[in-house]
Amino acid sequence: MSTNHHGAAAQPTLPAIPALPALPELADLQQLKRQARELLRAWRAADHPSLERAAPYRRDDAGAPPSLSLAQLVIARELGFPSWPALHRAVMAQQEARQLDNAALVTRSLALALGRGWDSPKPERALALMQRLRGPCPPGLRAALALVRGELETLEAVPAAGQRLPPFNAPALAYVCFSSLHRLGEPWEGGLMRSAQALLADCAQAASDLHALRMPDPDLEPSPDASTPPGLPLLYGAITRAQSPGLAAALLAAGAKPNDGESLYHACEDPDRGRAALQIRQLIAHGASWQGTNALLRLLDFEDPAGLVLALSLGADVNEAGPQGATALHHALRRGRSTACLSLLIAHGADIAARDAEGRTPATLAALLGELEALDLLAAQGAQPELPSARERFLAACAAADEPSARALLQEQADLLDQQLTAQELRLLPDQAQRRARSSVALMLSLGWPVAVQGDWQASALNQAAFNGDAALVQLLLAHGASWEERNGFSGDVMGSLQHAAVHLPQPGSDYLGALQALLAAGAPWPSDEEREALPETMQVWLDEQSLA
Repeated sequence: MSTNHHGAAAQPTLPAIPALPALPELADLQQLKRQARELLRAWRAADHPSLERAAPYRRDDAGAPPSLSLAQLVIARELGFPSWPALHRAVMAQQEARQLDNAALVTRSLALALGRGWDSPKPERALALMQRLRGPCPPGLRAALALVRGELETLEAVPAAGQRLPPFNAPALAYVCFSSLHRLGEPWEGGLMRSAQALLADCAQAASDLHALRMPDPDLEPSPDASTPPGLPLLYGAITRAQSPGLAAALLAAGAKPNDGESLYHACEDPDRGRAALQIRQLIAHGASWQGTNALLRLLDFEDPAGLVLALSLGADVNEAGPQGATALHHALRRGRSTACLSLLIAHGADIAARDAEGRTPATLAALLGELEALDLLAAQGAQPELPSARERFLAACAAADEPSARALLQEQADLLDQQLTAQELRLLPDQAQRRARSSVALMLSLGWPVAVQGDWQASALNQAAFNGDAALVQLLLAHGASWEERNGFSGDVMGSLQHAAVHLPQPGSDYLGALQALLAAGAPWPSDEEREALPETMQVWLDEQSLA
């Protein structure tokens, strides 16, 4: 392998990606779906050949009724694919590749592998598209493709770690650090680690500043007074896009700055809580500071007492004020954390008299959120809510789903709901929907609360419920006049909120299929073919099954 950064020798061909089963020349997803539906109909009719085709896949549950998902599995396996989603990805890649020249195809596959803007990386789709490359990779994109695949050794002219390469004008090392192919195990993980180590050695030799090597991001606007280049740090890529503790460790050992304004915060949100803990330990061990990051608050977005113990043991400040002046205790209450988490914060010195930007103590906030167990916990510490006005007592009653008290207060002051509540106070409805406080939401709706009022990210209660995949709450809100057309702060509607979360940010305990069914029954438009293809398999199967009816 040459280390000449400027060599002009002919590039060797990139090694072939492990071959996937061959598809028909012009595979048609709709035709394959029709085949699955026909198989299902024959199966239901007790057609003997169809029963024989399905038999090898029913061994674990031979008594299960015929289903479209199993029929689709049979079609996929007969074509040599391990699953229907794998066949689905291959067909969509073939279709997309037919519409793109080689340069556009490579660029698209790189975007899928790296994640761009608000779109999370999709390594399986990226690989399926890479397999469709016809002929040699365009020379200008060869290096980026090799780096994302962890095949640095195939390049005759190895780029310097900081050399900016098309198509995203990113440093060579950034393509390696942001590659989500790390997630797929071998051979990608090993190749990417070797490529990263070679480029980090180049950095050390050239005394390059790792902090200056950043991945340009289309959604980041450069600040005129920024002290660092615009873009996302390499360490952020290793933690969030690659999800590779090994790569993050290599970057830290090579001098990557852990206090980059991104990495600790995003380590706290890793869906694999064990990996999140490992990343947090690594960052703190290399000097990361909690202060000014809001990382503790991000960790409290998850019900993770063990992670909270770790953060507190590693120096997180329970009394540092975050956005809107909220301390960790305020934030934990807003996120509906358990008394176990609240007790941990109090045991580590959380100030039960601290006030947020609106002057509320934790006990007052707990009352206004209807967190009755938290109120008891705080009362045991001598903290009582401050609710001097009828308006505040009415809000607390609504939050606690205390219908007798709420109606009694309305009887005393009939204009409480219609005229006295401020815009900030009216957002209790979407806030409680976001927190899945169904009884509270049900009470407010029965009292005549304005259903489309906006809360976080300018989203209505229905947007919040759809984002959470809270099917029961979606149905409740629709029954009280909420509309799927309600907009959110990202210029989308309720179906957009549901689909974005289901694809990119699925929430724990969600039922996106049930929420989708409720919205469709209320007149929302069916997802387009393109939107449908990105949805989770259970949602796709249900949508397909409707065509059988």
